[in-house]
Amino acid sequence: MKKEKKDTKIDSDFMKKDTKIDSDFMKKDTKIDSDFSEKWGEELANKGFSQIPTYLLNINRFLDQENKLSPVELLVLIHLVANWWNVEEKPFPSIATIASRCGVSTRQVQRAINTLDEENFIKREKRKGGKSPSANVYDLRPLRKILREISVHFSNGYPKRVTNEDREAISEDIF
Repeated sequence: MKKEKKDTKIDSDFMKKDTKIDSDFMKKDTKIDSDFSEKWGEELANKGFSQIPTYLLNINRFLDQENKLSPVELLVLIHLVANWWNVEEKPFPSIATIASRCGVSTRQVQRAINTLDEENFIKREKRKGGKSPSANVYDLRPLRKILREISVHFSNGYPKRVTNEDREAISEDIF
């Protein structure tokens, strides 16, 4: 059984400053697009691509055993991030869309989203004004805060080695 999580509410001053940083980064997107095209070719580049933080892909490396994500939870989280196209807009893929893309059942996706929400990796909200009244939008600011907390713990860059003490300290700081 997982221990109770600390509140991961984000204060508004932090978000105002944070959005400015992300907006500035997006202006440099042209170089990233060019690099992607060189690696994968114009055909794939023109079909779209996603930017996934390395810390997210390797998040379980940094968390203690009781806070690690299941493979389905991590894959669902990656797909939510892949649908976050604009800083100002929260992603809103349907459960069925996520399930189809992940190759799992809608029930598995629902369970994963419930866990991610309960464990404060995401914040699920009801979508207003969408086609479906039962659709959700997903606030990924809690995830962004978690990943930033992890990166701050390793101030000298991406770590080659993560000890159990590191994992315990990170999990205690975050959760």
